Amino acid sequence: PAAIAGWSVALLALGAPLGVLGYWAARGIAAGSGRSGALTSDPAALVDPALTTATASAAAALLTVAWILPIAYYTTRRRGPAGGAIGLAVTGSFALPGLVVALALVSFTLDAPAPRALLYQTTTLLLVGYLVHFGALALGPTQVAVQGVPARLDEAARTLGAGRTRRFLTVELPLLTPGLVAAGGLVLLSVAKELPVTLLLAPAGFETLATRVWTAAEDAFWADASLASLCLVAVSGVLTWLLVVRRSAALR
Repeated sequence: PAAIAGWSVALLALGAPLGVLGYWAARGIAAGSGRSGALTSDPAALVDPALTTATASAAAALLTVAWILPIAYYTTRRRGPAGGAIGLAVTGSFALPGLVVALALVSFTLDAPAPRALLYQTTTLLLVGYLVHFGALALGPTQVAVQGVPARLDEAARTLGAGRTRRFLTVELPLLTPGLVAAGGLVLLSVAKELPVTLLLAPAGFETLATRVWTAAEDAFWADASLASLCLVAVSGVLTWLLVVRRSAALR
């Protein structure tokens, strides 16, 4: 019964949606389309959005983990009102809808004096939006990773004369890496499918698979939306395997 329950959840969560998307895509490809830019006649048009999705997701994951790591150290090693407030601020940003985060950053930069105005519709502002919205996803695993580093190892390295930077790179970072990889994987998957932040903050011509799915669905081109959705699932799966599953297996 437990196995049946587990497979039922997997079937409903993954098998049914993928089956429907595959059916729509196959039907659209079989019927063909004379419309200019139709994905059913030119699936290669998904290459650029797929590369953009992979690049933006990986960059956002790396930036978020690098930003959250010092916060995890502070909130874990220095417990107090200040650390609690910082952790609450990071967690609260994830509770906000992505649309609210994006509009806040737009209002912060639009018609603002230089140099803030220069950030409007730039890749930098887009990555900041991802960081603000998904930082909470990385905070929990990173805090757990920091708590799992025995303090006695740092003390032993200090006794042997290792400086702070050397202790971090040679003692702490190897132990932190599995947790950081897990944190980055959560951010990566969330960024790959994020829509409101991308639509409002991305530069002109910046197209991801999520925006391609949304555009096709808005125009009721279901075959195109299905192909883009299947490509998004494939890209997310490959990135997860490369950056999370394969990396974690190598670390073990």
